[in-house]
Amino acid sequence: MNPFRYGQVVSDRDFCSRPSLQHQLMNFVDAGQNVFLQGERRTGKTSLLHETLRRLSGHRLLYIDLLEVKSIDDLCRRMITSIIRSEHRAGFQRKLLNTLSHLRPSLSIDPVTGFPTVSFDSRVGMKPDTIEGILDLVAELGRKKKLVVAFDEFQDVLNIRESARVIALLRSRIQFHQNITYIFAGSVRNQMNGIFTDPGSPFFKSAASLEVGPIDGKTFVPFLIRKFASGRRDISAGTVDAVIRMASNIPGDVQELCACIWDATSSGDTITNEHLAPGLNMIFARERKAYEATLTQLTGHQLRCLIVLAETDSIKALSSEFLEKTGIRTTSSVQAALKRLVRLKIIYRHKGAYRLANPFFGSWLIWNGY
Repeated sequence: MNPFRYGQVVSDRDFCSRPSLQHQLMNFVDAGQNVFLQGERRTGKTSLLHETLRRLSGHRLLYIDLLEVKSIDDLCRRMITSIIRSEHRAGFQRKLLNTLSHLRPSLSIDPVTGFPTVSFDSRVGMKPDTIEGILDLVAELGRKKKLVVAFDEFQDVLNIRESARVIALLRSRIQFHQNITYIFAGSVRNQMNGIFTDPGSPFFKSAASLEVGPIDGKTFVPFLIRKFASGRRDISAGTVDAVIRMASNIPGDVQELCACIWDATSSGDTITNEHLAPGLNMIFARERKAYEATLTQLTGHQLRCLIVLAETDSIKALSSEFLEKTGIRTTSSVQAALKRLVRLKIIYRHKGAYRLANPFFGSWLIWNGY
């Protein structure tokens, strides 16, 4: 069985230990300190959160995924669904239904997952004030046992048309909650910083910052070597380093490439750098249509900027050298192209530099001679 896991929450033996981050997060939770946890896509934020709390006794987790949340109605439904699945006491569920009676709720069991689910009359729209009632129910959960409420991809609340009011309502209720620690995880740095570090935001200085970056090679390399060894595949630290570089040191992408290299080899093999290309080609084959669909959204200027970024990670995006390599004459045209690529989430900005969100897409562009 392939031992590499990616694109999902992992724990226990599948989780690569991150002692410093886990220790800091445990200390924050023990102290009741709210946290905003940020890191780029596929850096393992969600797994870090779940594994840390799994090891921390005396706390229960209420996990709410806000990825691509679009409306107040959508936000409220996700929060309510998480509460229903977390709290099985019949008395509490009756109270929830009574509190939200104006929405005409109906409780049932999902026949596929076996989880309780709640539905509402589609003719009744949810309003911002509904959030207050839901958070009052969360506060009641915290009275029974120490509670950690984790909002994942929290920056996506900004997609909601009335996001300013939503954020203000969340903050106004959360600040009075006792026995509850809130963790706000996000992967779009400028938006998360806007929510938590902008003096004009209701959440300004309301949570401690914790950064999730690449895994330390001293921990990650031996972890990956052991995974390969579990299937009688030998691999050197140097080759693992090459895998990590090829995946831009993004933990989820590293595991994906390792999984493909595993599938391209057999028990008893000694894996060398020559095995990396077959693994990468597996990724190209299954992602080709998605890559091609992305290209159809790009102008010539955007594609040229993307290719230059894929070819080098040290060049400054607005330098004369960058303009020369792209063949674009004006800085304003480069700025417009980069802004569009960021908006499409094809690239992101970090510490003044632009990087590809998906390193394999960049490799595919180069491989195919774009």
